[in-house]
Amino acid sequence: MLRVLSLLAVFAPVQAVALSCVPYGVSDAFQAAKAAEAGYVPVVGMLDFDTDLLPDTDLSVQVIPGDPITLIPATFTGDALTVRGVDRPFETDVVLEVECIGPWCPQVQPGRILGFLRQTGHSYVLHTDACGGFLFGRPSDAQVEQVRDCLAGRECTPLGLR
Repeated sequence: MLRVLSLLAVFAPVQAVALSCVPYGVSDAFQAAKAAEAGYVPVVGMLDFDTDLLPDTDLSVQVIPGDPITLIPATFTGDALTVRGVDRPFETDVVLEVECIGPWCPQVQPGRILGFLRQTGHSYVLHTDACGGFLFGRPSDAQVEQVRDCLAGRECTPLGLR
């Protein structure tokens, strides 16, 4: 019997290593955007892009060759959130920057988002990755209010420090 169990253990499928991310929320993204050298615009509204351009994921492959970042043309229509608490209508083309970490890629979908658009010389970039980034799909009212609080200088403690 022991011999059978030993053979089963040897030939059992090896489990893939799971990705472990620290807690991350909108206050973390706000603080990261605030600390960055680049300027960021907090926005809430609709993101539209071709989902066929998203990277494929295969958790059985632990190392993916090539560039882990996929750039996807997208359009944002909604509002820019401001320090004064008055939203400003905002519509722009965006480069959706999807970064995979090994075989793990963010599950991004078109639709309502809360995000932080990084300003570049002539465009905006919306970065997301498997552990966070600057894109929050289907945001709750509480998440939007948290960003408003951060903008107003009220409570804005990152999840990792709570």
